Amino acid sequence: MPVRNGSAPCAPRALLAIAAGSVSGWLIAGAAAAQAPPRDAQAEAALKEAMGVDYLETRFDMAERKLRAAIDACGASDCSPAVKARLFVALGSVLALGRRELGGARDAFADALRIDPSAKLNPDLATPEVSTAFNEARTATGAGAPAAAEGQLQIVPPPEQRVRTPVPIYVEVADDLLPSVKQVTLWYLAPGEREYRPLVMKRLRQGFGINVPCSALGTEGTLRYHVAAVDEEGAILASAGARDAPLSTQIKARIASAPPHWPGHAPPAVCAAPEQERPRQCIDDRQCSRGLACVRGACVARPAEETAPEVQRSWVGLTFSPDVALFSGRDVCSRASQERDNFVCLRGDGTRYDGTPTPGVANDVNLGFALATSRVTLAYDRLVLDNLTLGGRVGFAAGGTTDGGASFLPLHLEARAQYFLMARPFEQLGARPFVLAAAGVAQVDAEVDVEVLEDAAACGAADATIASPCTRPGQSGRIEERVQTLAATRQAGQGFASLGVGVAYAPLEAVSLNLALRASLTFPAVTTVLSPEVGLSLGF
Repeated sequence: MPVRNGSAPCAPRALLAIAAGSVSGWLIAGAAAAQAPPRDAQAEAALKEAMGVDYLETRFDMAERKLRAAIDACGASDCSPAVKARLFVALGSVLALGRRELGGARDAFADALRIDPSAKLNPDLATPEVSTAFNEARTATGAGAPAAAEGQLQIVPPPEQRVRTPVPIYVEVADDLLPSVKQVTLWYLAPGEREYRPLVMKRLRQGFGINVPCSALGTEGTLRYHVAAVDEEGAILASAGARDAPLSTQIKARIASAPPHWPGHAPPAVCAAPEQERPRQCIDDRQCSRGLACVRGACVARPAEETAPEVQRSWVGLTFSPDVALFSGRDVCSRASQERDNFVCLRGDGTRYDGTPTPGVANDVNLGFALATSRVTLAYDRLVLDNLTLGGRVGFAAGGTTDGGASFLPLHLEARAQYFLMARPFEQLGARPFVLAAAGVAQVDAEVDVEVLEDAAACGAADATIASPCTRPGQSGRIEERVQTLAATRQAGQGFASLGVGVAYAPLEAVSLNLALRASLTFPAVTTVLSPEVGLSLGF
């Protein structure tokens, strides 16, 4: 059955939310005529500061003191009746809304009406308490107050609503009362709260409607509320419910009745859960936590049918990798260069060259690439995140130089990380691009041919012409050819660090064909090395 009539007192502090936008009504001063009383301007300034600053900042004591001081300054005749009445109305509003002194508020309103019977309340601040006090003052002073219209405000309280779902409240106003209604306000007390909050209702056809927000309905319990309609003067025209006898709606986890709604409107939707109200933005699934998927730019719960499948997390493989070294050098087969720059120069018969090349003549390696060692490794990688593997390589290298007393480390040891550029790549077949980083122990030997001209003076040639042969043996007791081509090997390593890119192609769940290209820097003998890789991995 519709609920009709009743008075509706309200908690004063709840009105501060709407007061900020409406206090300006207190600050509109009348046009000052030349014959205006001498203290009108001073009174208007005090009113403006008390209501426009102190009241809005909830300094109610300060606002009251300034208003009383301004009233005292007006005296009996130093302010116009309209200005002095506005001071008293403001004082009554401060006492009712801020100080909760309804008796003092009635007295202040009565003083205002005795001075100016046309004094009015600001309708935006006309709470039930303020309106009641003002109407009582009008009755006490003989100004009269319009009686609340009997049966003119009708509301059917929704019996129940789901948790975290707006409660739609709709109020019908009778046709003869509607033109006089300035504003309809709903005051609600949410489950678990101790103070009523106001909502100014919106005009809907023949009535007014508002949704109690879902942010106030996060727990089960009873939602209590009451409604009042006021006129231009802030007088209550009609009300439904009261603070001591409120209307109510039960907030439940589940409801048995049809969802409530405004007439002619669909029921409001359930609000998102708190953790989903502002979904984390994302580009793809990699930016979401486990169990979430990126859908239309937001991380949301992954549907049950999309639960991530089991994947092979351990992978073993075999990899082949040739090395290509980038290097250069000057006078590379001189004794100093062989000792300092890690070059090994061999004669055609595989013996170590220890002659004396002519400085500045040939004996150079221009910057470029040279085919170097090649290596075969056994690999193990462990999937530690959805798209990150950590592992290692162990194997051997071939193609190093050991002739002429040179040494070569054939062992290859490597620690490696691979980051795949897809969301959960191991859950699907096909290409899986990745980047890699590695470090370890390895030696890289690269060989190029170098032509040398033996120094005439050092080798005992008769003159500097090429045709003049050497006659004096070198340090090893061997007489060098005047012009010869040597095999110069640059030995680099034995530590390295690498970065690279690659792609793994999975034709089957537990099979992966791997291609990669990495760039390495060796140390302490520094050389840049490019290494293409090809391999096969099996997962389990």
